[in-house]
Amino acid sequence: MTVILVDLGNTALKWATSDDPEQPHTFVHCGSNTLPEGLIEEWFSLRPSRMVGCMVSSEPLALSMARIFNRANIKWDWLHSEPMFDGEDFRLYNRYENTAQLGSDRWYAAIGAASLYKNQAVIVVHMGTATTVDTVLPCADGQEFVGGMILPGPAMMYKSLVKNTHCRPDGVGKRCDFPNNTRDAISNGILEAHLGVIERACRMVHARGFTPNIVFAGGAAPILAPYITEQYPQAVRKHNLVLRGLSLCAKYMSVD
Repeated sequence: MTVILVDLGNTALKWATSDDPEQPHTFVHCGSNTLPEGLIEEWFSLRPSRMVGCMVSSEPLALSMARIFNRANIKWDWLHSEPMFDGEDFRLYNRYENTAQLGSDRWYAAIGAASLYKNQAVIVVHMGTATTVDTVLPCADGQEFVGGMILPGPAMMYKSLVKNTHCRPDGVGKRCDFPNNTRDAISNGILEAHLGVIERACRMVHARGFTPNIVFAGGAAPILAPYITEQYPQAVRKHNLVLRGLSLCAKYMSVD
């Protein structure tokens, strides 16, 4: 039975099917409360048995989607972070102080990443409206999500500087050691902030005695990818981590 998997973010909706979670699709909603008829028709043409998704914002759009599926008598579930995920061949514990407070996208991305690197250390970097850098470590009987860091994403950093200061860059700058114009200064500041927080996460993982695998994704990933892979050649860009995690969870859900 086909399940539609949905990752509803601040500005974009990513989706795939349980039959092919490795092939995500993207709809940029930019805060809209409605979906295009073409997307709805495409979903219905798949004759899904269920929709399984997670969201951290865009509640009006999520409500609109729920109504659409209700009218079509298709079951839907918006999932939240859980204390533990117990899969067929790996287990992930949620060590967040308040597990319910952890953004569901971060949790299901961690599940997706852990499934790729079972019993290993993983740093999961997602660069969208906000950037999150989360860490998964091995433990006695599986892996554990130990927490992470949140900072403004590249676009938010840029807009904040332009809006709240007299900085007026005239485009995106180039990378250099000593920026000598505002355009390059801002671009390098944003880049180094992201590389720096990844480096800090790596140091903390090494201090625990592990060598981390780095997986990164998000709408800003194409911009920063060349610099991340230059500094961390082992880093892997994987755009469907959240959908992969949702797909694994959907396997254990009842179709009733």
